Amino acid sequence: MHASERRHLQQQAREMFYHGYRNYMDHAYPWDELKPLSCAGRRWDRRERGDLDDVLGGFSLTLVDSLDMLAVLGDRDEFARAVTLVSRSVTFDRDVTVSVFESTIRVIGGLVSAHMLASSAYFGMMDDDEYHGELLGLAEELGRRLLPAFDTQTGLPVHRVNLQHGVSLHDRAAEITCPAAAGSLLVEMAYLSRLTGDERFEARAKRAVVAIWERRSHLDLLGSAIDVHSGQWMHSHGGIGAGLDSFYEYLLKYYLISGDAQWMAMFNASYHAVETHINDDNVYVEVDMHGGKYEVRARRASALQAFWPGLQVLAGDVSGAIRTHEHMFVLWDEFGTMPELIDLVPRRVSKPGNRGIVINWARTSPLRPELIESTYHLYQATRDHKYLKMGRQMLQDIRRVSEVPCGYAAVGDIYTLDIEDRMDSYFLSETVKYLYLLFSDDPDVVVPVPPPRTQKESALPVNKSCAAVEMDKRYVISLPGSRVKRTSNVSALPDESLPTRRNEKPLKSTDVVFSTEGHVLILNSLLFRSAKEQSPMPVLPMCEDGKLQGRKRNMELAAYRAMLPRPPVVPVGLAVRLGDVHLMTLVASPATFGLQITKPTPFEAPLLLFTPEIGEACKSIDPDRVRGKIVMVDRGTCTFAAKALRLQDAGAAGVIVINSSAATNKKSSRRYSLADDALGLGRYVTIPIALVAHEDVVQLHWYVVVETLLSANGTQSEADEVNIDGASVEGDEADVADYAALTGSLSPWLY
Repeated sequence: MHASERRHLQQQAREMFYHGYRNYMDHAYPWDELKPLSCAGRRWDRRERGDLDDVLGGFSLTLVDSLDMLAVLGDRDEFARAVTLVSRSVTFDRDVTVSVFESTIRVIGGLVSAHMLASSAYFGMMDDDEYHGELLGLAEELGRRLLPAFDTQTGLPVHRVNLQHGVSLHDRAAEITCPAAAGSLLVEMAYLSRLTGDERFEARAKRAVVAIWERRSHLDLLGSAIDVHSGQWMHSHGGIGAGLDSFYEYLLKYYLISGDAQWMAMFNASYHAVETHINDDNVYVEVDMHGGKYEVRARRASALQAFWPGLQVLAGDVSGAIRTHEHMFVLWDEFGTMPELIDLVPRRVSKPGNRGIVINWARTSPLRPELIESTYHLYQATRDHKYLKMGRQMLQDIRRVSEVPCGYAAVGDIYTLDIEDRMDSYFLSETVKYLYLLFSDDPDVVVPVPPPRTQKESALPVNKSCAAVEMDKRYVISLPGSRVKRTSNVSALPDESLPTRRNEKPLKSTDVVFSTEGHVLILNSLLFRSAKEQSPMPVLPMCEDGKLQGRKRNMELAAYRAMLPRPPVVPVGLAVRLGDVHLMTLVASPATFGLQITKPTPFEAPLLLFTPEIGEACKSIDPDRVRGKIVMVDRGTCTFAAKALRLQDAGAAGVIVINSSAATNKKSSRRYSLADDALGLGRYVTIPIALVAHEDVVQLHWYVVVETLLSANGTQSEADEVNIDGASVEGDEADVADYAALTGSLSPWLY
């Protein structure tokens, strides 16, 4: 696709957003959602659609949900105006019962995302005299009002809570929840805890996820409905669609924001379970959690399942994502929009243009974002222009079917393409956002550099006098990792020569993680460091003479430099496939020398697991064993550069070094990089080299040997053993390293 067409399509996506946004502001604000056919707001106090209206709380939902999209568009003035509107008008002191899940992902997520984008401590869309942390204060208030939902014996939150009165004792339906609703609160709640210092939000959300995980089946599968009081599964069938989708997503994304390896292990186990027991020839069926594919409950596809290819990309399984996305897009191509729920016809009897029958009660299509989101992630990973063409088709279909004078109307009947009086807030916060980003001139940029204010007010006066300078916690802190909420800005520096905190670089895809609602959340390792690592509050001396004034300035400069982000170490993902089956993704620490894995297109080659013959790669190597392969070696007596150079000379395509012992702190090791040796041998290395955790390789061997190779000969006996320490595999398949179907794919983590 030519760049001019791509820019034209991005401009169309931009116009789509403003068409919906301005009509919401003109006809619906401050109500939560726009009714595009009526040109009116949807009232939160009428509950016209039953449970569907649990998302409405009278808190200007569409505006809150859209805040970060204004930043993505680079519309600094409208972003600032919208932040001011929300700060002044939104209240949560209402007698209204709302969904805990939707209120968390849409409202808390929207407020936290916009807070970090607005604050000069993180990105700086607004100046310090304009923004004083009001959005974070609102998010904290809503978080406190949702906390009573978690007061159950199991730790699983009830589905609904009243913002004034808490949990109703008579709402039996609210006592049944699903893994997605109970287990997809962690990312937003974690950010809320880290930004405010109130650990309750993250702790409660984390406890809920663990409560669900502990109740998984022996196949590592989950059911679709659970009683929050007893912890008993009410429905034991499940898949990757409604009720489960974002649970899987947040296992991985919590790992991305925190670096806690336990969550990556949980994700790998759940991903492996889905691909083994739910994936049936690239169709993700609904199965019983105890029987897997031996007890298929339904062969269905849904619009919500379309998030899976995007998650596969983030997990490093790009080839799997390509196959899954292809099957999903066929449905859009057939109907002109994504079916909400469709019974699939078995492939052996299906005909072109007839993949299945849409469920009668699910003939609507509310313009969900999931397929477009996955298309965006796949284009990020492959730069294949076919995904731009798919995006073009989806954009044109939405405009053709759903565009009306007052916004965009959901499809009421997928067969007739009749529309209905509904525009969900996620249409602006996600659907249009991913279309806009898909067609970007620079696909890596998510939020451009914030422009200056159009009409800048006079700056606050700078205190040039010598005064008492013990820093007041109320005013100083809005730094990453802080336990104190910022309420105002103070600049007590002797002059204006110190640099400001305004961000002069755009936010790229490696700098952010998208929430399940599509909100842009800035990755910040300082924010998620442990409390004991946080710097104490500086107490500066009283000014007495010029020397102390200079001392004060030096201390402030040192404190400022400590605030500045260090050049990031972008981890590398090593995705391992056995044939066409993705086994797992290992997060690796890259080297500062050799081929740098920075491009979105994966570096792929056959993978040779550790063998005693090669060992530490510190001695001579048989070229026939390693030629053209990514080779796993042990960490040992020679340097990283020496290993890489020796394997490079033997014809290896890449080097993966296995750490000699279990990592003591994976949060910090994830940001680790391999340095060159004292001789500077690294300057001669032209192949990639990275370090992986010892325990991750143990898990990889387990998947390769036990779950794949030995399964061909029946169940594993007690005598079979996987021993990575000794690099030996006892059992029927001893030489696992020679298994030719293994492929390794190196790519930047998060692309």
